[in-house]
Amino acid sequence: MMPVKFGIGMLGYGFMGKAHTNAFKKIPYIFYPFPVEPELVAICGRDKANVRETAARYRYQKWTTDWREMIADDRIQIFDNTGSNDIHCEPCIAALKAGKHVIVEKPMALNLAEAWRMYRAAREAEEKGTKHLVAFNYRFVPALRLARRIIAEGCLGRIYHFRSAYLLDRLSDPTAPFFWRLNKERAGSGVLGDLNSHAIDILRFLLQTEINAVMAWNHTFISQRPGPNGDNCPVDVEDASMLWLKLTNGAMATLEASKVATGYKTVWRIEIHGSEGGLAFELSRGNELQFYTKSDPLHLQGMRTIHVTEPEAHDYARYWWPRGHGLGWEHYHIHMLEHFLRCIATGADVAPWGATFADGFRCQEVIEAALVSGEKGGWVDINHTQLE
Repeated sequence: MMPVKFGIGMLGYGFMGKAHTNAFKKIPYIFYPFPVEPELVAICGRDKANVRETAARYRYQKWTTDWREMIADDRIQIFDNTGSNDIHCEPCIAALKAGKHVIVEKPMALNLAEAWRMYRAAREAEEKGTKHLVAFNYRFVPALRLARRIIAEGCLGRIYHFRSAYLLDRLSDPTAPFFWRLNKERAGSGVLGDLNSHAIDILRFLLQTEINAVMAWNHTFISQRPGPNGDNCPVDVEDASMLWLKLTNGAMATLEASKVATGYKTVWRIEIHGSEGGLAFELSRGNELQFYTKSDPLHLQGMRTIHVTEPEAHDYARYWWPRGHGLGWEHYHIHMLEHFLRCIATGADVAPWGATFADGFRCQEVIEAALVSGEKGGWVDINHTQLE
């Protein structure tokens, strides 16, 4: 059967616009035969010259500086929002109301009120068969899929600890230029929403539990950055964040995020400890999972390294290269968008493997509570708003 064409409208042409476009191009031949053929119809951005150049480079059929044109275009069935956080809410809601399937980058919204509006629009659209996805791509790392399986099978026993450290140094230089993620009006928060949102989501995904309360320390070490006109721009979001969490399953969690961790380009380490074993994952060694179990004889006990590339054993490995050949960062976006396209084609649920707008809202609840805690101090309970 010939694949069905789905037109793509992409809002944003930067880092994530490139990653998502790359994924759409590769999906049909990597997952061949695939029921969907993504068609790059339109790309949108603020800067006319840049978006025009990007459209030509990525081979989109047209470009625009007004996202409303893409909502009105009947050739577009999928609206992919990779823009800054301040333009997540209105375009996504408009696209959902127009019957378009929607992908939105994380964090889902600028604040919790926007996230609630987006979730409600998604629920109404879902009743008509419209799909929605928040781009938490790390749910599609084969090693983390294996971690979820190990935990679900009870190999770690009762979970005691979840520990995450997401550390970068790209802002450790005081002369690093000001950009939108350093502005609260456009970003909502700093590393809390940019990096720790990933940790919040992957905690919920791996442990299949919720977060009951949070205590946070958010801090800005460098309060001014060079602006585009040679002036200094004030930084009003955090460049480092520490969260302490109480989980529904009784475990305790710590989530650290920083963009001033001098010497680290991108390090994300996750550790999980339970009564019967432990796990550790590091993004820079993304094809490996560390696993310990008490069931080993005492003289053999210790963290073992599982190379997660066996096609018969690990999610997505069979689509790529022979055993022992690793995958990289781009592949997690490819897997995520393949899953979303396949769900559209087959009518399957995006959850639990993909993050829906419900997951995005749950993440935003924690971010909002962490901002309150960081400002006022102390523990802040998570309300767990009833989601229909």
